[in-house]
Amino acid sequence: MTIEIKIKEGLAGLKFKSTTEDIRKRFGEPADIEELDNACDGTLESIVWNYPDQGLNFFFDATSVEPLLCTIESDNIETTLFGQKIFAMKQQQIVQLMLDNGFTDMEDDEETWGELRVSFDDGQVDFYFLDEQLTLVSWSCF
Repeated sequence: MTIEIKIKEGLAGLKFKSTTEDIRKRFGEPADIEELDNACDGTLESIVWNYPDQGLNFFFDATSVEPLLCTIESDNIETTLFGQKIFAMKQQQIVQLMLDNGFTDMEDDEETWGELRVSFDDGQVDFYFLDEQLTLVSWSCF
């Protein structure tokens, strides 16, 4: 399965703000569902549907009346961005791909668990690297 990232839109054939039913129709039942609470007040903030066999996680904003898709994560090696298989690329190649496509608001940060996060705020996308190798990509609509 090829996962084609559409920055600020979703992925090919699936848009951000889709419902849980939209995801269910395309991917079936999730292997696992997590509920993430707000650390400050304990209210339900997000619902995460995990599809480990497809290498995908879907995050739904649970603060609205109906949970809506707001973030997608992929560790699927077939994931593409601007026609390129990004899991076959090194960190600098991915950074250059983003720059070449007009995304320049970049920052990086070492995560406590050891991965380097490279974020492009103007594209709402985060890339996680371990030893220059991409381990996960996460993209959002806001």
